[in-house]
Amino acid sequence: MALDPENNMCFACGGKNPIGLKLQFKQEKDEVKAAFRVRPEHQGWPGYLHGGLMATICDEAMAQWLWLRGIEANTGELSVRFKHGVPVGTMVEVKASLTASRGKLMVLAASVLFPDGREAAVASGKFICSRRAG
Repeated sequence: MALDPENNMCFACGGKNPIGLKLQFKQEKDEVKAAFRVRPEHQGWPGYLHGGLMATICDEAMAQWLWLRGIEANTGELSVRFKHGVPVGTMVEVKASLTASRGKLMVLAASVLFPDGREAAVASGKFICSRRAG
């Protein structure tokens, strides 16, 4: 069953999800990128982005890299290394790219970056393809 990205309720990217993050991705060369401002409702420890949400935006960036290329896949494994806390009010950029592909397995990398380019988190994900465009 093909998904309709205009009507889905994806927590990370669904524009119609009233409590979602509403991430909007764009392709730039071999990467996808999105901006995200940390709001008070995104806190874990007081004043900082919840680690689970940082993992979510990394997972979504990698999934969007696939989706924007017509590849439907499910996350099989996700690994996140947290480097720095992200204060509420901070605008970060999440980006993702492909690192390897073998059969139905695709391996991607993502990072969450501060405006000065420092990494707040880095992630890797293994995705199992269920359908490719074409």
